[in-house]
Amino acid sequence: MSMNDSLREAAATGNIDAFYALIQKDPYMLERIDHIPFIDTPLHIAATEGQIKLAMEMMNLKPSFARKLSQDGFSPMHLAFRNRHTELLLRLLKTDKDLVRVKGREGMTPFHCAAAMGNSNLLFHFLEACPECIEDVTVRDETALHLALKNDHLEAFNLLTGWLQSNRRRGANELEKKVINWRDDDGNTVLHIAAIKEQHQALKMLLYVGKYLDVTAKNSDGLTSREIIEKVERRGLNMSDATATKIKHIKKGTHWHKRRLTMLVRARNGLSGDMINATLVVATLVITAVYQSSLSPPRGVWQGDNNSIPTTNSNTLQILDDNYNKSRFKHLLGEETRKTGTTVMNPDMYYGFWVYNLIAYGLPVLLTVFLLSNVPRLLLIPLYYLSVSYFYSMTIISPSSFWVDVNYILANVTAAIPFALLFGVIRLWMSPNYKEFRQLHRLLRSGNLVIIMFIFNYVIDFFF
Repeated sequence: MSMNDSLREAAATGNIDAFYALIQKDPYMLERIDHIPFIDTPLHIAATEGQIKLAMEMMNLKPSFARKLSQDGFSPMHLAFRNRHTELLLRLLKTDKDLVRVKGREGMTPFHCAAAMGNSNLLFHFLEACPECIEDVTVRDETALHLALKNDHLEAFNLLTGWLQSNRRRGANELEKKVINWRDDDGNTVLHIAAIKEQHQALKMLLYVGKYLDVTAKNSDGLTSREIIEKVERRGLNMSDATATKIKHIKKGTHWHKRRLTMLVRARNGLSGDMINATLVVATLVITAVYQSSLSPPRGVWQGDNNSIPTTNSNTLQILDDNYNKSRFKHLLGEETRKTGTTVMNPDMYYGFWVYNLIAYGLPVLLTVFLLSNVPRLLLIPLYYLSVSYFYSMTIISPSSFWVDVNYILANVTAAIPFALLFGVIRLWMSPNYKEFRQLHRLLRSGNLVIIMFIFNYVIDFFF
């Protein structure tokens, strides 16, 4: 038996001991193989046969073999995919995520192969490990979206478009615009293909959620996607009620508020670290200044003799009238209490102070929470209770019983929100639907934000 036959047999059977015995006889055996441009390496053979242990051993000894193509134009990952060795495929992906971008025959990557075969499970794993793979194209300038549509794999196409829309990494907007409008060698975008193949579901989905969709692009036949769409729509005017119901269901399934949330998160992730730090510093200064005004309001607070009407320096321009008895809103805002520690401002003047202070305090707080949404939630608890303290401070300095009631209600409602959420979470955990939701969450893998929004909606539905 020749050395090549012995090596092939060891790789095919996964016999690591026999493999090292061959290396002992010929230490330069793998080096000579590595110098051949196109060859079935031991890693290719192990991938074909699904021999995981020997394949991982080869990845340790000669990682360059993973990027070599066989004489048929396939890498080891291509061969593992073709022979449905999913576990080996994922192990190779874990070892080197960029292997999913290795181009083989006709420029097809393993990611392209998964899209062409409609394997949504592998597409998900590939995108999680190497998001950049969605930019790769074949020798015919086809993206994975083109391949999924051309092979009538709508579920895989939905997964790819959904991933593009929910992607929150830096540059996600540009990536979505680039991929969704990419043209193959016939000049067709995915919208052209959906129209030409009369794939109504894909067509309606693209039109409904494709913010960056270019409907004016022309293919090699000189047709814009809009012209093709109109042609398809004319053919589809007599669609059955069942088809119309399905299209309506697809439209209903796309939530605009989730799309807006994704756009906000993309904007945040697009900010540089220096810009975020500078914004947080400014927000902190504004929050501190506004909170200080609740402790020391303009013109001070009542002290000692609280019966005399405050006076101003005769040289000072009097812009606001301190005579509260003339106010048109006195019957609504109530009588001044003039208690020690309450603001000298009358209830009418306090109204403007209260409204603008609330805006000036609330916006930077919300901005801070938004920018720090990636940090552990425990770090935001002090900021939350600072807001509760702010409303209690505004309650203490309120100049009338009306404003005392308004601020007291806001303070207590704000303080009670965590307890209401906790009660809702406890009820949710006790609900029989919780297990089903967790299983769905594991499938979607969309992060803690989904859980938070689900719990929030659950609590809102429960109370209102």
